[in-house]
Amino acid sequence: MDMAFLGDFVINVYTLFLSLMLLFFQERGRKSHSSAAYIRLIGILAILVGVSAVRDIVSLSDGNFIFLSKLTSYLIYALDPFSFLFAIKYIDSFVTADDRSGRNLYINPIMIYAIFNFILVALDAHLSKGWFLISYKTGFERGSLYMLRLFMQIMSCAIIFAFITVYKNYIHKWYVAPIQALPAIVLTGEILQYFIPYINFAYASSVFAFMVLFIYVQRRDIHMDYLTGTVNRRGIDAALRKAMADSAENPFCAVMIDIDYFKLINDNFGHKVGDEVLEGIAAILLETFDKKDVVGRYGGDEFCIITHMTDELEIEKRIHQVKKLVEDFEWSNRGKMDLSVSAGIAVYSKEMEMHGKDFMEFVDNRMYEEKALHHLSKQVKVAAN
Repeated sequence: MDMAFLGDFVINVYTLFLSLMLLFFQERGRKSHSSAAYIRLIGILAILVGVSAVRDIVSLSDGNFIFLSKLTSYLIYALDPFSFLFAIKYIDSFVTADDRSGRNLYINPIMIYAIFNFILVALDAHLSKGWFLISYKTGFERGSLYMLRLFMQIMSCAIIFAFITVYKNYIHKWYVAPIQALPAIVLTGEILQYFIPYINFAYASSVFAFMVLFIYVQRRDIHMDYLTGTVNRRGIDAALRKAMADSAENPFCAVMIDIDYFKLINDNFGHKVGDEVLEGIAAILLETFDKKDVVGRYGGDEFCIITHMTDELEIEKRIHQVKKLVEDFEWSNRGKMDLSVSAGIAVYSKEMEMHGKDFMEFVDNRMYEEKALHHLSKQVKVAAN
């Protein structure tokens, strides 16, 4: 039995180390809902694994700290369901559906279970009923409500998976697969925990699931613009730095695209329609340029493309295609205002000896030169009418 607890202790220490690393490498300065929810999720897991490791140490001490053994065990039983609550709230941070009441139908049952379980564990600790576990000097046995609690853990995984299935069309396609893997991996750990009680598979599987999320979601999320599905300003800056570092052998081109009269669209038709236009134009850019090109939202209504195409005639052809698709784009207020974009391009080479900021300003100025012509043309047309 001691060897089993020793093995569990080693796994818990390793799992704790991984969870702390996930917290350390997560960028706490970010202000997105998903980032804050992810930190809460990893935080509760780190606490649970840390307490579990302390319990293993106590179990190896020949029953000299029976009070501490009971305390750590009850803390695990009391706090464990909150990891499911934080998990579904984390997933909810990626859902774009404006359906709070519908989403709460999935979140609230897990919240009620977590709170009710906490109350029962507190009562069990006070009344010593043995509902969750029966402590001995050198270990413990599962209590009378263990199977019911295991059923609730499995149901929590099922609810989370159902939530993802129902709202997967409102989660960016890049994120669906790793998010769906979360409840499946955790459920596997819960089942293994039942059959092999002295090895903490439940938390180890959770950390593995969170590592998958970290690799495939959180790291990508840093460079992601939620509205348009393109990269954000940070992603563009990273792509620009890499392209400039490689420019001696691989010159590249930057393209700036700006929506004409976008403020009027927001003012006259509302921000919802403005968002619709941004999403539509982002989709056009992603469709027009190659997959290896970096398409991003530079800020507001301005997009940037970093491409290794350096044939300006080919790039002009792509931009012409974008403009035609934008003119034909069927947005909800089509007919009330013509939709158009202005563009500026510049090919970078090492000989230019420009810093990234200066080069982007240079491309931006080219774009504003065309925008000025568009505004002038619009004024002439209005005057003629």
